[in-house]
Amino acid sequence: MNSLKQWVTNSSEAVNIRLVKAVPGSGDDDDEDDIIEFNPDFTYPIFGEQEQIFGYKDLMINLEFASGSLASCFSMGYKEKKPTADKIYATMKDFLPEDIIDNHDLFTQIAQRDYISFKPMGTKVSEYRINGEGAENSVFEFYQCKFDTPRFLEFHKRMQCFAIFFIEGASIIEDTDEKWEIRLLFERVSENGQETYNFVGYCNMYPYFYYPDQIRMRISQFLIMPPYQKQGHGSRLYRSLYNDFCGRKEIREMTVEDPNEEFSDLRDKNDMKHLDSKGVFSDLQAPVKKDRIEQVAETYKLTKRQVARCFELALLRKLDKRNKAQYKAFRLQVKERLYKHNAEALATLDKEDRIEKLHETFLSVEEDYHRLLTLF
Repeated sequence: MNSLKQWVTNSSEAVNIRLVKAVPGSGDDDDEDDIIEFNPDFTYPIFGEQEQIFGYKDLMINLEFASGSLASCFSMGYKEKKPTADKIYATMKDFLPEDIIDNHDLFTQIAQRDYISFKPMGTKVSEYRINGEGAENSVFEFYQCKFDTPRFLEFHKRMQCFAIFFIEGASIIEDTDEKWEIRLLFERVSENGQETYNFVGYCNMYPYFYYPDQIRMRISQFLIMPPYQKQGHGSRLYRSLYNDFCGRKEIREMTVEDPNEEFSDLRDKNDMKHLDSKGVFSDLQAPVKKDRIEQVAETYKLTKRQVARCFELALLRKLDKRNKAQYKAFRLQVKERLYKHNAEALATLDKEDRIEKLHETFLSVEEDYHRLLTLF
């Protein structure tokens, strides 16, 4: 058994993603300043739940992408290989860009060409700057696309593998459905009279019918590339989408498909700040009436559940737990929502267990609210 272990490699550790800024004439395409490397968070959709590759020693799988156009190159290396080793490229092929190549010299030529010539596709929506070391030459720009936008379909085929690598449970979306809307984020860098673009992130959204004559816009995939994370770009992208939705009369509500904890935090933080700025939480005390929640949800195009959570956070933020009446009113407010949301599951329990389970859930929610409030 031990002799077999040496032939097993963790796929997420073996895959090495490189974003390459191939400056023409630099002479050294491995300059550390021009290449950013990182590993994927997830590879189980490709290599299976255990994320294991069999049959290699010292395996390294390199996926190189031009930082703007996402033109790509596949290569791999290893110290030893068994005759029965897993066929890596064949396993990965359906998840990689259709036009990926395996010639590194040719890739360098393409990346150098694209460094100068690549420009974002779609309609420019807005731009912003951030403060920080090295940011004085950078402007971040949003572009809106659909699958019939010129040049976007090819770019999307290059981009979609990052959803597999960094969004848990993500799948490749159907690019023949013209209803999809995609918001792209690029960094425009101006140096020595030359403007170049780097891919920062994206969000795709799908419109669903909302009776009788509006739509519910659902955020499906939302990603900021690892080199740009923890710099405020996620919040900028979220607010860009939200402001757009608020200005479109046909959109009644914004929802999110299966958000993970990190995105839920981003959503809660930004929704709370926006509602705070509009004075929604003034003169607030529990219980918050149902019609007030519905009115705020309709006005600000948020779901009733999301608005209720924001009200609960606002209540807890000002709550004095020593005031037993206030705390009881808050507790009942949260429990009423939790009961309605989990009514079917709770109905299978007897009364005593139901009360206990509901209280356990409340305590868990309250603890998480305290954590969230430290982020605001």
